[in-house]
Amino acid sequence: MTELEFWLAQATRKLSREAGQQVRQEIGEHFASAREAALERGVAAGQADQAALAALGDAREANRRYREVLLTAAEARMLNDGNREARAYCTVAWVKALLLILPAAALAGAVVCFRAGREDVGRGLLAAAIGMSLFFLAPYLPIYTPSRGRAFRAVKWAILIGALGLTFGSHLMSQTWLFASCLWPIIWVEWTRTAIRRKLPVARWPKQLYL
Repeated sequence: MTELEFWLAQATRKLSREAGQQVRQEIGEHFASAREAALERGVAAGQADQAALAALGDAREANRRYREVLLTAAEARMLNDGNREARAYCTVAWVKALLLILPAAALAGAVVCFRAGREDVGRGLLAAAIGMSLFFLAPYLPIYTPSRGRAFRAVKWAILIGALGLTFGSHLMSQTWLFASCLWPIIWVEWTRTAIRRKLPVARWPKQLYL
């Protein structure tokens, strides 16, 4: 492995394949240009290589900057997985039907439980109906602009927190750890999607980034 290849391996660490290829192409061009300029000044070939490599700066610092503006491998994986799920939801008829039926079934179960006096179970089923409606039906809503996406996400979080509060009821403060454990996976997904939105132009946003 040459010194340039070692530098590139460090600079592209944890980047997505596409981002890594972009960095390698750009750095290769910069390196070749700097090396050519050094040779034109009469610098020996070996010294020209060292000068061109030094001009690239610290590889770890470059990697940190790249990860701020380019997709990481984890972000690209989440984006691809979300796109596959969206295609499955929207193109497979029985999956779409099931996603519409489940919230209705949970709501019907909540009504039955409330009438039977089983309020704890009823609250849980009602919260499940709200949550499933929010996540299962969202891909079919006409949300395709950043402003609509921001409005939907604000409503989504308000409803989600309300649904969890409905589930835990008066036990919310005594079961904070359980409340946090329910929210943490969703928070992590939202945090990652926020980073992806910042890095990708709106024209390249799939539906999942609006939600």
